[in-house]
Amino acid sequence: MKKAFLILLAALPLICACSETFSPTIQITPSLSSVPYTGGSVDLKIMTDLPWKVVLEEGCNATVSKANGAGDDMITITVPATDNWTTTCVKIQINCRSNSSSYSSKSAYITQGYKPHVSVSAEAVTIPAEGGMAEAIVAANGPWKATCNTAGVTVKPDSGITGNETVRIFIPANTTGAAREISVEFTIDGDSDSVVFNQEG
Repeated sequence: MKKAFLILLAALPLICACSETFSPTIQITPSLSSVPYTGGSVDLKIMTDLPWKVVLEEGCNATVSKANGAGDDMITITVPATDNWTTTCVKIQINCRSNSSSYSSKSAYITQGYKPHVSVSAEAVTIPAEGGMAEAIVAANGPWKATCNTAGVTVKPDSGITGNETVRIFIPANTTGAAREISVEFTIDGDSDSVVFNQEG
């Protein structure tokens, strides 16, 4: 009996050491959210029993309401407006560590929409009075549409999606008796650009 007690006594420090070593856990909600290109804020709920620290990616322009804390908490991530023409992503990493060397981290991601952009270019073309055709190149990062206030002008295609596309602009005969400018506008939600052609009278 005495021998068994001594063995238990000798093992007690090892048992205590094992009980102090545990893997820290942490949860973040929501783990994925989004803001528009104009910027916005997202509230993140941190759930852990341990001290924690927020780590933002190098070069990230987002700001955090609280950089560190302990236990369950709520933080706000504010993402500024962007001029990027493509969707971007902000990574927020939360690190926590126990009194031992055990370490854990979780990440949340905030996607930010692209700033709408469309541009159109065309060679300088003078259209004869009897009418003609011109070409233009449209570059856009989203769905676009072409419009023209001059009667009879048609654009093919008159709409498109992301990328570069060559469009043909068909201009009818000028019956006004004077030279005129014909403007074709290309629009995307939040942006626009136009190209102007001169037609003889």
